[in-house]
Amino acid sequence: MKVTGHILIIDDEASLRKTMARILQQAGFEVTTADSAEKGLDYLRTTSFDMVLTDLRMPGMHGMEALKLIHASYPSLPVVLFTAQPDINSAVEALRHGATDYLLKPIKPEIIIERTRSILLNQQREKRKHEIQTQIEALQTELKSLENGTSSGKVTEPLNPTSLEKERFLKRGALVLDLHARRVLLNEEPLATPPTSF
Repeated sequence: MKVTGHILIIDDEASLRKTMARILQQAGFEVTTADSAEKGLDYLRTTSFDMVLTDLRMPGMHGMEALKLIHASYPSLPVVLFTAQPDINSAVEALRHGATDYLLKPIKPEIIIERTRSILLNQQREKRKHEIQTQIEALQTELKSLENGTSSGKVTEPLNPTSLEKERFLKRGALVLDLHARRVLLNEEPLATPPTSF
């Protein structure tokens, strides 16, 4: 699964901010940067992000305060704090207030990329699981209504088998997509296809 996402980096130190942005952009992520927690919170109000990386100690609003505000407004948004002056109390407090991770400066490029990919992959899996669960619930509801003999009101006239066939199958040469069964056939042989690939 290709991992992508829009990441917000909040850090008052320009050189570190730019370096992290460049590392993540080269790894295929979209990146927006902010030089203060206040500016980062403004971006969050107008733009959709998949993850936030923020420094802990900054002039003005502290990273921990920003974390609390972000977590209160966007509880499912992963936030990773980083600091050059680690202490066990701030690490525990960060995790208690909803931080996904706590990294120590200087942060190696491979660590930034690995943690970002890992967090976003987990987020994508959870999102896909939720989508599948919603589909299953919708199908179970439809199945119950069919078993009870109640109609959902969608079908108002007898279905034409030919039009049903056209709606169900997409054919391109030897390749056939069965949209109802969510299967792929090649030369009439089923291919093992994960849901995302389908």
